[in-house]
Amino acid sequence: MNHRTAKESKTRPGNIYDTFVKNIFGRLLVFIDFLKNYADPNFVNCIEINKIYPAPTHYIGWKGDERILDLVFCCPLKDCNANMKAVILFEHAGSLLKTLPVRLLGFASAIWWTELKEKKKVLSAIYFIVLRTGKKPRQRRYTKLSDWLPKDKNGQPIGTIVEIKYDVIDLPAIDSNNLCGGTILRLGLGVLKKMTEGMEDEFADAMLPLKEIDDEEQQIILTNEFLDFAAKVFAARGKQLEAETVNEALKPIFKERTKKMIKTIFEEAEAKGEARGEARGKAIGETIGGQKMVLAALRKKFTKIPKRIETAIHQMFDPIALESLLIDVFESQTLDEFEKTLR
Repeated sequence: MNHRTAKESKTRPGNIYDTFVKNIFGRLLVFIDFLKNYADPNFVNCIEINKIYPAPTHYIGWKGDERILDLVFCCPLKDCNANMKAVILFEHAGSLLKTLPVRLLGFASAIWWTELKEKKKVLSAIYFIVLRTGKKPRQRRYTKLSDWLPKDKNGQPIGTIVEIKYDVIDLPAIDSNNLCGGTILRLGLGVLKKMTEGMEDEFADAMLPLKEIDDEEQQIILTNEFLDFAAKVFAARGKQLEAETVNEALKPIFKERTKKMIKTIFEEAEAKGEARGEARGKAIGETIGGQKMVLAALRKKFTKIPKRIETAIHQMFDPIALESLLIDVFESQTLDEFEKTLR
């Protein structure tokens, strides 16, 4: 059943997860559902939750060369003529959590500087919420900005400090049977949890909420989306998503319609593949542009770039992965550190 197996590539598993999570939480209703069930109630109570809308990506840096690549939503406040910017971040690597407060301070500055340029008299309040994935729940406390600063003899940070607050939803710490929210949110979190915890063989259980969807067309769209994600994770780990596994996942959902549904899903996947072929020229242009941006940033920071790194970047074709890689350039202190992100 080769339709469901992704080609092995240089794309990092983390980018597969990032793309999947952005697709899920990029749906406004799913993001609102997530806030209602997982965000700080004090935050949710102070916003007009039904008036939330996506906010544009903001830029920081002298030449606008750093970007917030996670999702940003504008949330109008109830009691004043101002907004709250809700920024949801996805963290798949434990090492990134160490620098999180510093990065969040940069994100906050990016938003506020942009609003100052727009001549806004009242800046947005900012709420950071981090969705952490991983194989195990995090045992240590989360980093504070003050952890990075020098201390006096009493252990207190020296100088002026504005501590950055953020909420973390630690997905590995949540029982799979206790996921909250609507069908699509529970589907997304459940499948993501299985995939990132290394339990991809159990992802069929995470697909069960599909039974709650009455609209057959939506069932097919979501099933195709989640199977595509699963196939990419399997491929990244040197495995294949076999026909038997797909059948096991879909049989409890579609029952006697399983064979028909699998046939329909694959027919639609092939049709989409043809449509993607028509848009390939545009996609190639975006890819080349992304590769050039990453290489230009590397040359500016490190001057000379080894051929092996250039080759690896030229072999990356996912625009979102290339955007993520651009952030890695600015966060890496050495070329060796950056090169590890390519593996």
